[in-house]
Amino acid sequence: MWLKKVESISVSGIAKNLGMSSGRGRSCGPCPHCGAEQRGSTDKRGPIGFRRDDLGWKCHKCESGGSGVDLVCYSICGLNFKSASDSDRDKTREWFEQSKDIEMITPEKAQKMSNARPPAQEVQSLWRSSLKLHEVPKDDLIFSFLASRKLDLEALARTGVARVTPNRSAYQWPKWWPGGRSMTWRLIVPAFDADGRFCSIHGRAVRETNGAPKTLWPSGFQAGGMFMPNRHAVKMMKGKPEDIDGVLFVEGITDFIKVSSVAERESIKLAVLGGTSGSFGSVGKLNIPDGVDVFVGTDPDLKGDEYARTIQMQLGSRACYRLPLAEVEGGEGERP
Repeated sequence: MWLKKVESISVSGIAKNLGMSSGRGRSCGPCPHCGAEQRGSTDKRGPIGFRRDDLGWKCHKCESGGSGVDLVCYSICGLNFKSASDSDRDKTREWFEQSKDIEMITPEKAQKMSNARPPAQEVQSLWRSSLKLHEVPKDDLIFSFLASRKLDLEALARTGVARVTPNRSAYQWPKWWPGGRSMTWRLIVPAFDADGRFCSIHGRAVRETNGAPKTLWPSGFQAGGMFMPNRHAVKMMKGKPEDIDGVLFVEGITDFIKVSSVAERESIKLAVLGGTSGSFGSVGKLNIPDGVDVFVGTDPDLKGDEYARTIQMQLGSRACYRLPLAEVEGGEGERP
């Protein structure tokens, strides 16, 4: 099949053949979906960034992204390949047939360039060494943080989706997660690729960060295409779904642990998937069973609206339902 033949074509080479302008730091523009020509008012890089293995891309303005095939299809018809009509798919195929001089990425080169995830053994070791909530001393500041979010701590503990990093002096920290983080970004949740492989962690600050980000991914590695799933979602991602009541996408760590806790408390078999920037472009790769309702609970702001549109595009013609969340200052308060 022609799609298989073009999977190893350099995405940066495709962008060049499409007439896009190269920018600083492995970027290009304009975006064929939103038309942005630069990443931000002070960030002059092109809006599109390339994956380290040069086999994928993402627009940092509108969150569109995908494979090289999607980049061509967006340029031709304004949609990703999955959502395109048969005639536009044919036009995409014809474009590749007429483009003969684009660099092919060999498997060896792709492996060398990817460096996408931190070492699996180090990720699993840190998670195993982190504390379950019932193992944490009751005077730990983590409980003040969780209480301020009005979480059901017993239900959250039963979900198993969050742990507390070890004490700074009690662990041999990897380079991608320095021990100093354990003082502030103490709450961690596991992150999985769309196929259900545990491959990273995501951390949340539990006290004032003094201008630093509230959440962190491992340093030096990519975070795109990963989700924070509860146990029902993990089974679904691995192609072994239970009889679930629905699938719910939410935005960020805090809403992920909130919803997971509520579902646990109410005994609702809900597959909950938390995402961040770069996650929702991989929704189409998930093993979502036919006939299961899909809900979107992203924030009621411009970014949340864009995430919702990306999820719907990834689902194609499949219906999904946007939950009417209340506006909450900072996106961190209690939701009704």
